[in-house]
Amino acid sequence: MNLFIRATVIISASFVLLSATANAGTINGWIADRFADEILSGIAGSQGAEADKLRIAVKAFAPDTTPISARVANELNADLLTALMNKSEGRHVFVAREALKPLLRDVSQIALPGPHDPVESVLKNARADILVIGSIRRSRGDVILSYKAVKTFDGAVVASTQSQRFPLRDADLPASGLDFDQALAAAARYLVQRVDGLDAIQIGKIYFRNEEEPTPFASYLRDRMADELRQSVTGVVSATEIPVALKDGSGELDDGIYRLIGNYWLLGDSVELSLSLRGRNGVAVTWREKVRRRTIPAALALDPKVPQHSRPGVAALPWSPPQPDTRLTTNQARVQGLETVAEAQRLLQSLGYDPGPVDGFLTAQTRQAIMAFQRNNGSGPDGRMTRALVGELRTKSR
Repeated sequence: MNLFIRATVIISASFVLLSATANAGTINGWIADRFADEILSGIAGSQGAEADKLRIAVKAFAPDTTPISARVANELNADLLTALMNKSEGRHVFVAREALKPLLRDVSQIALPGPHDPVESVLKNARADILVIGSIRRSRGDVILSYKAVKTFDGAVVASTQSQRFPLRDADLPASGLDFDQALAAAARYLVQRVDGLDAIQIGKIYFRNEEEPTPFASYLRDRMADELRQSVTGVVSATEIPVALKDGSGELDDGIYRLIGNYWLLGDSVELSLSLRGRNGVAVTWREKVRRRTIPAALALDPKVPQHSRPGVAALPWSPPQPDTRLTTNQARVQGLETVAEAQRLLQSLGYDPGPVDGFLTAQTRQAIMAFQRNNGSGPDGRMTRALVGELRTKSR
């Protein structure tokens, strides 16, 4: 009994320390009280009398997929946890998951021989009924933050918050850049939102630095940006279809036609991407950002001057020049694509993954859920939306 009391005190102390340090430097204007009110009222409204004494935990942001620094992301969660505890007024139990590892080490060191396993007791009491999951994305120079509360038993969403937008500071950025999938989605949204009279997009050349020698990564990047731009233009209000197609060339463009071109540079643990949409008379908008190198598929050669076999344990991918895009670009194909993605998102949710909102948009969060599903089922985690993937999801959900 004394051992469990000590464990409880350690967990509570970690909350106090975490909250005290977090209040020193959160993003300006972040109102944790509003998020806490929305979460707790949503839980109370959906769970009724059972809401009291529910065990609640706040899920930590994954460092590799968070578009701001891990320090700032942890501070946001710490402020939310403090607000939740203050507003709960003892009605709920809060579980500090991030304190479990040091706690278990401490318990194991002081445990006395006996029939009861103290580690098992700690783990049993560390379970959570409700997991609060945050979503952070970048939009232009801002950060957009929201939370949802999910039942750990069946994944049902019991509460969600309104999104809040905050100005992004240089100190809030991750030191080594963005996750690759997040970067491409952010680039596509940024470029599409900043051009006027958009009628069509051509996917032109992307080079390593200023060299014109092609690389497997450049070809892969072209294909991925074509996919992301197709997703982004579905949100553009237009009376006609906005086609996106791979097309090499450097000639003059007609009004309303924009060509994507780009370069990338290797910067140690990061890769800097520079992507531009250029229109008639050279009018252009440019997006530039660093990407974490480790989030790029390892088998893609980045430097044409470095033989791929010189990288131990990495097999080279065969490369061939990109072929013309023959995929449908009609409104019917767009609707079918949205329905397919939405079905995949629903199936992923039913299998316990978190693809984000079921809205038919292939976002970075949806790709991460696909990759998690692929890893757990022995497939190569490429995050691609294919008919084969949807078929496998249907089979697994039966």
